[in-house]
Amino acid sequence: MKKSKLIQLGLLGLAIIGILDTIFISSRSGGKDVGILLPAFGGTCIILGIIFSKTGLYKKNLKLFNKVVKIILGLFIVWLISFVVVVTIILTSAISDKNEKVDSVIVLGAGLKGETPTLVLLERLNYTIEYLNKNSNTKAIVSGGQGFGETITEAEGLKRYLVSHGISEDMIIKEEKSTSTYENMIFSKKLYEKTIGKKLEKVMIITNDFHMFRSKLLARRAGLEPYGISSGTPWYIYPNVFLREYLAVFKSLIFDR
Repeated sequence: MKKSKLIQLGLLGLAIIGILDTIFISSRSGGKDVGILLPAFGGTCIILGIIFSKTGLYKKNLKLFNKVVKIILGLFIVWLISFVVVVTIILTSAISDKNEKVDSVIVLGAGLKGETPTLVLLERLNYTIEYLNKNSNTKAIVSGGQGFGETITEAEGLKRYLVSHGISEDMIIKEEKSTSTYENMIFSKKLYEKTIGKKLEKVMIITNDFHMFRSKLLARRAGLEPYGISSGTPWYIYPNVFLREYLAVFKSLIFDR
């Protein structure tokens, strides 16, 4: 079999995996964020590219399109290097400070499927329960507004889960307006200070490992002293969440101020 044929088969297999990944993760999580959709988008582009390479237009302008392919390949390699660097920074920042005493816990929303917490959110909630059971006098701020496909706010879903697992309702502050991680921090700080009547400084952020770097960055911008507990992440969604977080890191560095 020719080398070009093997490359095409490999690319076709990669494309199919990308499309199936989007279908599977979307059905499990109920979400439609960029990290979930990108594999299918990339897979579709690969399939269209393979089909185009069989056309007469491609064959008539072979030299031109080969140059285009080389440019695309070069840009992909540059992107891949930057992706590896960012993911390495994210992972090395996911150090837990579970023994630190703080003014309040901030639990960040991560999507609901109707009223049911997603897989990512369940991980955060279970770590929150563990910390609050050991630090029963610590308030918990549950933070998150209502997004697409959600019948209640993320904060309400978080609160219901915590209460159903033995956390006192009186120890929970519900922040329901935020639509981003930066707003999570800003709105949680303001609500805590309005509700409790004193300044919020030291916070324990409970979020997934892939989200900790950006959460702490934005907490500092909001005037907080952040510590963190990194919850686990189902292994099979790592490609999707890293794709999303890669883009979100640059967005936060530039725009979230």
